[in-house]
Amino acid sequence: MTLIVLAATMGNKYGGLKQLEGIGPNGETILDFSVYDAVRAGFDRIVFVISRHFEQEFKKLVSGKYEHVVDVEYVYQDVDTLPIEKRNPKRTALYGSVRAVLMGKNLITSPFGVINAVNFYQKESFQLLYEHLQALESSDYHSINVCFRLRNVLAESGGVTRGICDVDKDGLLLSVTDRNGVERISGTPMYPNEVHKWEPLDENSLVSMNMWGFRVGIFEEMQTAFDRFLDEYGFDMKAHYSIPAFVNERITQGAKVKVIETPARWMGLVSHDDKIQVVLRINELMRKGIYPQKLF
Repeated sequence: MTLIVLAATMGNKYGGLKQLEGIGPNGETILDFSVYDAVRAGFDRIVFVISRHFEQEFKKLVSGKYEHVVDVEYVYQDVDTLPIEKRNPKRTALYGSVRAVLMGKNLITSPFGVINAVNFYQKESFQLLYEHLQALESSDYHSINVCFRLRNVLAESGGVTRGICDVDKDGLLLSVTDRNGVERISGTPMYPNEVHKWEPLDENSLVSMNMWGFRVGIFEEMQTAFDRFLDEYGFDMKAHYSIPAFVNERITQGAKVKVIETPARWMGLVSHDDKIQVVLRINELMRKGIYPQKLF
């Protein structure tokens, strides 16, 4: 069972490679905990989507630690591998998470999971993802989205972007809508609308944190959709094509995406202020025996 880890982008707001930030007692990164949880759940192969700009540093400080416990492979998300006639030659920004997933298409032949390197999903989430991936080929839905409750994914440091999910009575995803600047205002989750007026959100809303499960046939669909995107937006300097945007399009065409709720509480590094809170929570989880004092 393969897990694709999206790790090619740098944290703009955080100001550095979030993937390499040590938050555990032995310098463990958020990604270390994710890989540990994924392997415990049953994943036996990790495909890292990375940038060549920090390849050596990434392998030395992060992924090299896993090579004795899980099959590790690398693919590269680079702008200059796209046809020159399809893109702006001055563009340096990557084209989004759909392209990142497509980088692994030649390595994967069975249902697979996708996560972001910078999110701490916790073990319950990986167990749910693995369990439902095993049954995906025989199910009547095409994809899986492991979702958190909004109350469990708010940052301590201020506003964050969150993908609010609309889900039907059968637990199928209807859409994912990004809300920017989500934070608690007087105890209530809120976001600023297009006229900068604060709008409340239900703290029990389900939220996508980019933890997906797909059938292998999704690669053909993604490639077709990305080619169409590139034809329309390839010369734009900033346009990107995200997995939620792709999934929303597929749902309108009849695809079924099953929402799986995780009880876990997200952790992540949105800004430097978050690190203190993350370190404290990691220490508490280790004190309770949920994680050992040394992961690898």
